[in-house]
Amino acid sequence: MRILFVNQYFPPDPAPTGVLLREVAEALAAEGHFVDFVDARQDYRGGQQQGHRMRRELAALVAILRRGLSRPRPDVVISGSSPPCVLVAATLVALWHRARSIHWAMDLYPELALALGEIRHGAAAWVLERSMAWCYRACGEVVVLDADMAERIKRYGVGSKIIRPWVSRAVQEQAACEGERCRAPWTWVYSGNLGRAHEWETLLEAQGLIEAENAEIRLLFQGGGPAWTAAKARAEEMGLKRCDWKDYAPVAELRSSLLDCQCCVASQRPAAKGLLWPSKLALLLTLPRPILWVGSQDGAIAGELRQVPGTGVFAPGQGREIADWVLDLRQKKNTDVVVRVDAGAIRDAALEAWCKLVASCNKTRQPSQAPAIAPARKL
Repeated sequence: MRILFVNQYFPPDPAPTGVLLREVAEALAAEGHFVDFVDARQDYRGGQQQGHRMRRELAALVAILRRGLSRPRPDVVISGSSPPCVLVAATLVALWHRARSIHWAMDLYPELALALGEIRHGAAAWVLERSMAWCYRACGEVVVLDADMAERIKRYGVGSKIIRPWVSRAVQEQAACEGERCRAPWTWVYSGNLGRAHEWETLLEAQGLIEAENAEIRLLFQGGGPAWTAAKARAEEMGLKRCDWKDYAPVAELRSSLLDCQCCVASQRPAAKGLLWPSKLALLLTLPRPILWVGSQDGAIAGELRQVPGTGVFAPGQGREIADWVLDLRQKKNTDVVVRVDAGAIRDAALEAWCKLVASCNKTRQPSQAPAIAPARKL
């Protein structure tokens, strides 16, 4: 079959959604399918720091729709979730080409934007919700990330399959030694995108309480994102002395940069429960380091993490409890956690699930004799 992947970004851009979709494409190419890509030709990390986000995302949708309609006719269109509501463009492309649509819902819009207060309830939001509902029902398959998201999708009268994100091959194959010594002083780290859906105020509150006890513990924010500037300004306003800010770690150094620290952090505002799944958790669950989760206490993520050794699960606002947990962790001689999931096994299982999902599509055309995978676009 000829399969067209639709997303705002694809490699060589480092956007996580594009990287994982590209790995799905490579797995399908190995099965004998021809795969092609349509993106918006935008820069993921650079774009997060730019203003006029709505204008940028609308331009991306228009570009994706235009390029998708002009591509050779596919049998299947597989869409990610970036930019918001890209499923609308992907559905139109699929209808134009009389192709089957498969959507990987990595986050749900406009629900997420409404939950975070980025847009208001009104006529425009109503139209977007009705449009997305129609697109979900037009899909041959909808893939979600956890049980909470599956429940959200069910409201549209649509069933779904759960395939979780995994650690990309580039990160998985890094030759970092898990037994290497952690950096001094003792450091807890939030790494990756700090977006509007991520909780950071409680982390700063906890660090302030830790510093008040003169503990030699540093909080490191490593990455970027829309909330980065506000978080940094708040840390300065609070007078935090041991709060560090670094750019995204290069992919080749990401795993080792996390292993340099004694504790890894993931967070999510409770309002975003079931609307996205923090992709950084896929990597953190494979590392021999304690995990600190700040987010909803009654969701699928918290329920799973409570079963993971060395994990602290807290709600936003529990700065005192988090500070005490970190201080207690600091007193332990060995912060390594031996039991962790097998990154390779999870990746292989996820890609196998994707291959089976696509194989279930009706084969209306003979496979193309062209090369199995289209060349990567250069930025």
